Amino acid sequence: MNGSISKTIVYAADLRHNYSGVVSVDAMPLGVGYIKAVIDKVLADRNVEVRIFAYPDVLLRAIESQPPHILMVGNYMWNESLGHFFLRKVKQYNPSALAVMGGPNISKEAERQIEYVAAHPEIDLYIHGEADFTACEIVEAYLNAERSVPRLLAGELPSSVYRRNGELYRSSTRPRLHELDDIVSPYLAGVMDEFFDGRLAPMIETNRGCPFKCKFCVQGTEFYNKISHFDLERLRAEIEYIARTNHERCPEMGTLRIADPNFGMYSRDVDISETIGHMQKRYGWPTFIDATTGKNKPERIIECLEKVNGALVLYQAVQSLDDEVLRNIDRSNIKLEAYQKIMVHVRGRGLRSNSDLILGLPGESKASHLRGLYQLIDAGTDQAHCFQAMVLKGSDLETLEVRERYKFLTRFRVLPKNYGIYAGEKVFDIEEIIVGSDTLPFDDYVECRKHHLTFSVFWNDSWFRDVVAFAAELDIKPSTWLQAMLDAMEAQKTGPVRELLDGFVGETVGELFETRDGCEAFYAHPDNFERLGRAEIGDNLMYKYRAKASFFTWHDICALALDTTRRMALAAGAAERYADFEQLWQDFHAYVECKHAAGTSVDEVLRPVSATLHFDIPRWIADDFPRETGAYRCAKPRVMNFRLSEEGSRELESAFRVWSSELTGLTKLVTRIRVTSQIRSAEFVAAPEQESATVA
Repeated sequence: MNGSISKTIVYAADLRHNYSGVVSVDAMPLGVGYIKAVIDKVLADRNVEVRIFAYPDVLLRAIESQPPHILMVGNYMWNESLGHFFLRKVKQYNPSALAVMGGPNISKEAERQIEYVAAHPEIDLYIHGEADFTACEIVEAYLNAERSVPRLLAGELPSSVYRRNGELYRSSTRPRLHELDDIVSPYLAGVMDEFFDGRLAPMIETNRGCPFKCKFCVQGTEFYNKISHFDLERLRAEIEYIARTNHERCPEMGTLRIADPNFGMYSRDVDISETIGHMQKRYGWPTFIDATTGKNKPERIIECLEKVNGALVLYQAVQSLDDEVLRNIDRSNIKLEAYQKIMVHVRGRGLRSNSDLILGLPGESKASHLRGLYQLIDAGTDQAHCFQAMVLKGSDLETLEVRERYKFLTRFRVLPKNYGIYAGEKVFDIEEIIVGSDTLPFDDYVECRKHHLTFSVFWNDSWFRDVVAFAAELDIKPSTWLQAMLDAMEAQKTGPVRELLDGFVGETVGELFETRDGCEAFYAHPDNFERLGRAEIGDNLMYKYRAKASFFTWHDICALALDTTRRMALAAGAAERYADFEQLWQDFHAYVECKHAAGTSVDEVLRPVSATLHFDIPRWIADDFPRETGAYRCAKPRVMNFRLSEEGSRELESAFRVWSSELTGLTKLVTRIRVTSQIRSAEFVAAPEQESATVA
């Protein structure tokens, strides 16, 4: 074995696949950062060297060149198989190494935790519960056992499942740590510096725990119900350190991730947001904040939104609006009437809102799910993500009793971009999702997914906000308008939009496998593996098809939306209400199409376009679509230029550099830019020849 005999080498890895050219989970490995920071402090005099890893290729080279005494890998849904691969690999290079796994991706049932370790002989020890200090105690016990794994496992070890004298033993889970500031800050200690590489977004925790008991979520279990907070001054120092380092090393990375399950619910979150706002002014970072805001204290959350200058949206996740489903999952939502009032308040302040729905929850049917979806639309939600219920290990939903009670039909699918070839071996991380139950036949699941696609393309990101607003002037409800978009897609016989719909439905069914092994075998086939690498199969379908619509087929998507709305408007008497309606509509169509920056190349997306208009459409929209259109008619046709703002162009260029303009990268990019960055501003100019592209 290479390396100094006196020094104990510990590798701690929170891995994310990067084989596809895109990092599957674009957040810094904060969890193992905590572990290293604690070990460095507590065992400072024990000659221990800890290295932390996020990238599999880097860890593989390290194991090959200097096999560690201890390898610790995190177990999350996105890196479970990857962790097992490296635990096996380290034993090849150092058979006497201690192989440790830990993390929330394991059943909450003690018997099944033991079964899990028994099924994976590469695991010497599995840490359950929080690992910040337990990992350090394991390392210390290993040192006290004179680096002998058998001697270590013969003793008493905290909060772990491990093999002792040929038998599997599980010690009790230790209570959660409530004095969080005992954990050394990995940012302020310089532990995270190497990950400011332009590929991984900084991630912070301001608190731990969740007061809610949602059965589909790991943090809904009793273990996580108490809340504890990191010190506010520590957080301010961390945020400033991150902003400064990010600005110096990778200014193109505009994202900040906040790991809290309910950011904005607490009064101190306003102070944290204010600190972030100061960093935006000083360093231009962050431009986008990925965080889940709480479902209580909406006024406080709105105040947080205002302080970060539009980088964060109001995230009022509801998961379902059906009372029976909510009872089944131990969740309560704010009343729909209160939600509607909040949406009015949010829009009045120029802010955006976001929500979530989950398909496949206990008791959910096609009717109840779609009713909730369209209620959100009519309530004024700007954006909603429609997820499928994942059977998350560690959650109540994953227990054998709940599975049987609701007759879950589950299937397995590869996690988007969570695959790779490492040391010649193909490794896939796979998730289990609910595609049917005693209230949701599989065909209804597929039908709901078509509605999700329609919602994602025609509603999310407000590409057609002005069109929907015009329809509302004719008493056409948003939900009615959106349903008409799906009907119009299904009515298409051929063409890009029909191909978009058929491709989505085909992949929705084709990505599902009855067993984990069957899923893995399919993608391991050389032909399918190549298709996976080209994002032809196995990617995040909602983001993939939204990216296609946004960049590659925008002209056709826009035409379908405007043509369908025109027919609805005519049926509602628009031709009688608006003079010269057809010309007005033609101009309106051109305006909507040109405002959205689209194209098949970076240059095409970023460059200006122009259109010749007969009406001052922006002024007409700003005045709420007056029926007397004469005041908006131009004396003669005029050219209108559409161009991205400097800030929007800069944000898009940075995003393209981070994610690329290939489809496999765009599926990430569409969720990591502000809506406003892709909207062109419009102004009249004198001559059309001044611009490089014209849409008539």
